[in-house]
Amino acid sequence: MGVTPYKCGLFIGGEVVGSAAGSCYERENPATGEVVSVVAEGGEEDVARAVEAAREAFPAWSATPPAERARLVARIADAVEAERERLAVLNTRETGKPYRESHGVELRGVIRTFRYYGGLLPSLSGRTIQASDVLVSITRREPVGVVGQIVPWNFPLLLASWKIAPALLAGCTVVVKPSELTPSATVELARMAASVGVPPGVINVVPGRGEVAGRALVDHPDVAKVAFTGSTEVGKEIMARAARGLKRVSLELGGKAPNIVFDDVDIDDCIEANLRGGFFNQGENCTAVTRLLVHGRIYEPFVERFVERVRAIRMGDPMDEKTEIGALISRDHLERVSRYCENAVQEGGVILTGGAQPSDEELREGYFFMPTVIDNVKPTHTIACEEVFGPVVAVMPFGAEEEAVEIANSTVYGLAGGVWSRDIKRALRVAAAVRAGYIWVNTYGGILPETPYGGFKQSGMGKELGEEGLDNYLETKTINIYLGERVPRWYGL
Repeated sequence: MGVTPYKCGLFIGGEVVGSAAGSCYERENPATGEVVSVVAEGGEEDVARAVEAAREAFPAWSATPPAERARLVARIADAVEAERERLAVLNTRETGKPYRESHGVELRGVIRTFRYYGGLLPSLSGRTIQASDVLVSITRREPVGVVGQIVPWNFPLLLASWKIAPALLAGCTVVVKPSELTPSATVELARMAASVGVPPGVINVVPGRGEVAGRALVDHPDVAKVAFTGSTEVGKEIMARAARGLKRVSLELGGKAPNIVFDDVDIDDCIEANLRGGFFNQGENCTAVTRLLVHGRIYEPFVERFVERVRAIRMGDPMDEKTEIGALISRDHLERVSRYCENAVQEGGVILTGGAQPSDEELREGYFFMPTVIDNVKPTHTIACEEVFGPVVAVMPFGAEEEAVEIANSTVYGLAGGVWSRDIKRALRVAAAVRAGYIWVNTYGGILPETPYGGFKQSGMGKELGEEGLDNYLETKTINIYLGERVPRWYGL
């Protein structure tokens, strides 16, 4: 029996509203093809309405005592926890990811993020500087203003929380542009925030297409800062457009994460983590292990065991608690991942498992793609250089430590990576040499809200999460106070 489609409006000024043009579109469940959402499609006029609501709300919200803002940020976590199951279902139906990932990982991360920022008040403190015996300087940390936040489809709720929570604590008001493929749960998040007391206009959500709503948000003169998560190509365009108004920009972009496995590891433990690293969320994850570099001494037994485990991953209905990998986000993306695998073979790669859609008839209506391992990959091959964003792992051998680092650093990306070795000195040495912003040692996966996250090179600029994530939404003002009896004379001496 089919589900009743969720009616997803825009959220502007504390209310769910329709688009100015009255246009809507249907969003299908990636696993079944059935319509699960009917979405109001926001355009330029809707973005303008949302920015105006945020601009009007900014003076009162930025003047709200930080302790009260923190209290409301923490209350959002409570509201999400109360409706966690319903949000997880909504999220899974639009993303195609397993329900247990939506509920157990993404929603848990949302709750933890809002609670973390709800307790981060000391980070809003300024400093006192005794510049001389007659001059004291104090610093104030003030919100940047109205912020445009553009969120992708792979972790729609989690990545929205990474942006919304610190912005609210800082005293900013926000306009969120979720992906047109996964807007519903973000609109629900804004509605829940309003229900616990976040004032109208502080959080606004405008679903719409990037080339229309996203561009209008970046270009709007009243938007002081843009925070974007998505592809490097789009990030470059946003940076160029934002430069026209000298807007502040933070970008979390693509990745091509290496995981370097030395020959002294426990193979079974390492494989367990690499299964999660490569295939969690269908590999639709910018930190996914897409290049698995294994020392030549253990390469053959490691790859043989890895492939055996990959073949055992359970693909199926995302709502089934036993399902371990769900559907890709769309037919276009399914075709894109398929093309990358075909190209890998043309360049000499050997598909050890996967590389195609499953043969199971029950899965043919959805956008499923089998977990894939590709051998005989060279560092210069397309599959080793470009972001596939799917359940595809390229395995490559290395000999010396220096060779592993050279391969790891051979792409334009530098978001995340991993190192495996029982020799902790070597592990830390290699972790320091890999040019990436987030590294795991002897584990893989799991980004904590307490830790700053962001990439090097063309994987972005700025940090999300941690105290550094709050810095994105604050400006520092210096106030100098003269305490002397008389201002020193300079003219007319």
